[in-house]
Amino acid sequence: MIKIWTLYISLLFPVLTFSQQQSREIVTKKDSLLPGTSTSISFILENSSSENKKFTIEVTTSNPNIIPILSKSEFNISAGESKSYIVPLRISAEAPQGIYSVIIYGTDQANGNRFTKKENIIISGSRKLSVTALDSPEFIRAGETIQASFIIKNGGNIVENLILESKNAIVDHVPDLMMQPGETKIINIHKTTSAELGQNEYQNLNLSVYSRENPTENQSVYVSTKIISVKPVEDDIYHRLSVAASLSFIGMHNMGMYQDGFQGEIYGKGSLDKDNKNNIEFHAVTENPVEFNSFTQYEEYFINYKRDNFFVHLGDKNYSASYLTEFARYGRGAEIRYDFKKFSLGGFYNHPRFFRDIKDEFNVYSTFKIRKESEIMAGYLHKIPRSGELNYGTIRLDSEAHLPYATGKFKLTKNITVSGELAYSKTKELEGSAYMAQAQATFDRLNGNVMYMRASPQFAGYFTNTSTFNGNLQYRISNKLNVFANYMRDARNFQRDTLFLAAPYRNFLQYGLQYKYHSTGSVMLYNGFQKYQDRLEPKQFDYYERFFKVSLDQKIGIFNVNLEGQFGKTENYLTGFTGNTSFYTANLAFEKFRTYFTIFTSYAITSRYQLENQRQIYYGARIISRLSDKTNFSLFYQNNYMPEEYFKDRNLFELLFHQQIFPGNELDLSGRYSLQRGELGNKDFIFSLRYTLRMRVPVQKIAEYTTLSGNIGNLGVKKTEGIKLMLGSYLSVTDKNGNYVFKNIIPGDYYLEIDRSTTQINDITNVSLPASVHLNEKENIFNFGLTTASSIEGTVQLSENENQYSFAKFPPNRDRKKKESIIIEATNGDQTYRKIVLIGDSFDFTYLRPGNWKVKLYRNGLDKRYKISAENFELNLKPSEKQNITIHITKQQSEIKYQQESIKVGYNEIKKKK
Repeated sequence: MIKIWTLYISLLFPVLTFSQQQSREIVTKKDSLLPGTSTSISFILENSSSENKKFTIEVTTSNPNIIPILSKSEFNISAGESKSYIVPLRISAEAPQGIYSVIIYGTDQANGNRFTKKENIIISGSRKLSVTALDSPEFIRAGETIQASFIIKNGGNIVENLILESKNAIVDHVPDLMMQPGETKIINIHKTTSAELGQNEYQNLNLSVYSRENPTENQSVYVSTKIISVKPVEDDIYHRLSVAASLSFIGMHNMGMYQDGFQGEIYGKGSLDKDNKNNIEFHAVTENPVEFNSFTQYEEYFINYKRDNFFVHLGDKNYSASYLTEFARYGRGAEIRYDFKKFSLGGFYNHPRFFRDIKDEFNVYSTFKIRKESEIMAGYLHKIPRSGELNYGTIRLDSEAHLPYATGKFKLTKNITVSGELAYSKTKELEGSAYMAQAQATFDRLNGNVMYMRASPQFAGYFTNTSTFNGNLQYRISNKLNVFANYMRDARNFQRDTLFLAAPYRNFLQYGLQYKYHSTGSVMLYNGFQKYQDRLEPKQFDYYERFFKVSLDQKIGIFNVNLEGQFGKTENYLTGFTGNTSFYTANLAFEKFRTYFTIFTSYAITSRYQLENQRQIYYGARIISRLSDKTNFSLFYQNNYMPEEYFKDRNLFELLFHQQIFPGNELDLSGRYSLQRGELGNKDFIFSLRYTLRMRVPVQKIAEYTTLSGNIGNLGVKKTEGIKLMLGSYLSVTDKNGNYVFKNIIPGDYYLEIDRSTTQINDITNVSLPASVHLNEKENIFNFGLTTASSIEGTVQLSENENQYSFAKFPPNRDRKKKESIIIEATNGDQTYRKIVLIGDSFDFTYLRPGNWKVKLYRNGLDKRYKISAENFELNLKPSEKQNITIHITKQQSEIKYQQESIKVGYNEIKKKK
């Protein structure tokens, strides 16, 4: 099996690499063709007559983006001979995904008889989505709003239905975004900061973007902004650690019995010193007063510490050795790791809390980094079974288990990454082994990955006597069309913690295509099969189903509409009959009044369960409202869930309310009816009232009080006396010589401002103000000057030729188009100003700081018929100076020339066998 997979990988990936890179060579190929490449199609022509024939050949295609390089030629065939006629093709970059035809028409020059031959070719597609931070402030004053922008680009050739989210900011766009291939969008987010901030801090804002069809492929981009306090705590000269403490009262009506009680929690994370070298994290949650479910927290205690290359953890966590040996085992123990430059050593001890088979386990490992994204790891895991207790795993540990393992990850090329693992287990009486291999390929149009795992019947790791195979492939054919395929086969025997129920066994294949028929609408067609089997006894379902599915997404105004229909043929193994299964689903979403609404309903006629043609209706709604920056709530209702979702807690009704009482004090109220894991009909009610106190605990004294002084130099203004300066909540006024001083200031970062009401209207500083200043315990001096502002004025003139310029007469601005405007940018390196100016209009930049300025012009989509004579200007502005510039634009006449070249195409002749 290993040899077969090695052969497949060695054959598959070079072909993929070649298909992505060889865009200029002509290759004979009919499927998986990429736009922007060349290929050739071979036709076999026969002359069954006794005379030599000469044909005139004409070539056409079913799509104008597929262009024959030689559309007409002559072709000779001897009597009784068969020959290959090769048609070279060029596929333009705009070619959409799909199946197309290449047709040749032959005409006998002797008698005029005609023949026709046709061959099909397949053009593929791919997905390529990128999210990049565009602009965000380096620092702002507390109380101001952080404005950040991101660029989302759909570099693929398929339509993307995207979901926009932010965990800590408000997205200035509806959550659903549909992007055409090649389209670029600028998305803005914002967050208002608290004016009562007592200490400077950094705030990270993020934008998460993921496809509705592939929610696991989530791209999150962060920007960081420094918030400078304008009301710093007067006596705060300590480095502080952020700590949140909360107390919850939880009540639960569980299967006819009522339980309630209090649960406390404390969590802290941060640095113990101002240099951020000693980082600590701790968490403590008291015992859960009600039966555990996914809406409450389980008892947990841990602390971890990290400094430079050293890391240590004590307490509860999910301990993991490797994918095959111990993937995720929650328990109480300790872990330690030390990272050298290219080498790491580590290990852990774990006492599982929710798995009765294992009493204790020890793990040691070492990792070696080959390159930045390539590494190998070798480790050893030792499991000690519980003596005298029943074993609930698939394989009983008759004795202590020894599991050496090795993993590796290798980035072969920029586009291809492979990884794998080998593991071996030995107990007193049994030996076993397991292996896993995974490969991932990412190209401009093609993305795919494949993973296979196999564990022998005697393997004593996380998996036993099972195998799994997963893979997906996405190909962008054109800007509007793409194809995809997904396959998944679950592992059957794995040793999951008893805290959770395992999801049903699935064997699933889905493939289809997506077509973007409009900028606000797309349709997707699926086909495939799925096998679902209940892992619990008695089984609630066990079926195999072949299905066809169609999904339509359309945006109408503020409404986002999704309609789906699924039609399948179901073989029900529980009851032994075969029947039809159909689903009809509708979703409606919109945002209004800072509130997001979602309404959904589904009608099903199924043969999956105990009854044939069983009718089911699912419906529900969700409301998420941001009443203010301090208040928000959400409401959710769903009447029922499909039996396949029994393994998780399911909300039937949920109400969440959050209120910030005042800074650092928050109140949360929640209530919900739910179906607990494994329950099919018994509803339980749970509510929680939670109070949270957020503190900043002092951990290190960092400095003593300090001062800031300076001088405002007179660079040609009337006076520099009596000018008011502000440093956070501190004030200072200059004397007759322009000197100022701030005393008894806590060291740190501040925001220095000038009160412009105390200066002349045209006075301007020679440095950028407001300015961020860092004050240390030593002498702090900040000098700057005051001068008079300058300005730049100008006009945009149009001429029919390059020698005559005049002011163009255009209709009013409301009738002008973008193609008749330019962008004018003025910058001195520190400051940048831009204006959009219509041809024939005047412009100005006022209140500019004297010095060297550069003026640059951008076409802004200006029609190609217009030529800008000079696109750059360099100016030296003196105080109070007003400089004029004139921008000359010439309207050019177009000249078209035709050029024809002959093309010679060769081919190999196939001789007829005798």
